[in-house]
Amino acid sequence: MSIQRKSDATHTLSYEVLNQNAHESDRHCEIDVCASPEELRQFDRDGYLLREGLFTGEALSALQDALDRLEERESSAFQDGGKRSWGRIPRHLMDKDPVFLDLLKYPPVLSVARAMMGPLVRLRGLSARISYPAATPHQTPWHQHLRVISKPLPPWFSRPHGLDALIYLDDLNEDTGPVAVVPGSHNWLHREPPRDAYSPVDGERVICVKAGGAVLIHGNLWHRGMPTLRTKRRMLILSYTPTWLRRSPHGGPPPDSGLTQAVLEGDDEEARILLGKGGYT
Repeated sequence: MSIQRKSDATHTLSYEVLNQNAHESDRHCEIDVCASPEELRQFDRDGYLLREGLFTGEALSALQDALDRLEERESSAFQDGGKRSWGRIPRHLMDKDPVFLDLLKYPPVLSVARAMMGPLVRLRGLSARISYPAATPHQTPWHQHLRVISKPLPPWFSRPHGLDALIYLDDLNEDTGPVAVVPGSHNWLHREPPRDAYSPVDGERVICVKAGGAVLIHGNLWHRGMPTLRTKRRMLILSYTPTWLRRSPHGGPPPDSGLTQAVLEGDDEEARILLGKGGYT
């Protein structure tokens, strides 16, 4: 089944794209944003935005079932070596199941990405992280997803921006492992997270959310996944960047027979731009 496209737009943004090479019909864009202006200002300030109940009922079950099917199909590729681990990280999900492909234009995420970065955005990837209760914890250290900073900053420094939607398919609590973030850390251009560090840091906020909720973060926000202690934890990571940034290098190239190939060969220009074929000169 396809995912219900929940859309709770609160206002509309109008953009004009100043590109002499663009067709006139491509220069004007209106976006129905599924977040209030105040929420966008808070997202810009803090680097994260909490979204409760994005997926419920059959829509949530469809995502859970699709990830469970993929987990079973790719079970032989995962080996837990008994060391501290991030767990299992399946990648290229949109190429592997039509349920995931249906998230390409999911308004509560895509509209916020366009509101924060402009209309010309592309998918950087859709992956998952599955962590399990284990003698040695499955958890992540403090990290960022899109860190490319030169020190000192050069005169024409171009700061990388990206939006990552951490979509939780299980309740996020002490059993499954909450996520901790440091508000405002996406703006720290003079420092980076401590390497291989799992302990609390000053100013962190620990977030719990019900299954079907999400935490939208700037790609450079400091965050960590706390230990999965008693119950499996399933999470999707839906990522967008400006069109001119390259696709995530993690996981290698997508499969040749992936589902997105048929989309690229079709006539849906918006989808082609979202998949990285256009939207820039």
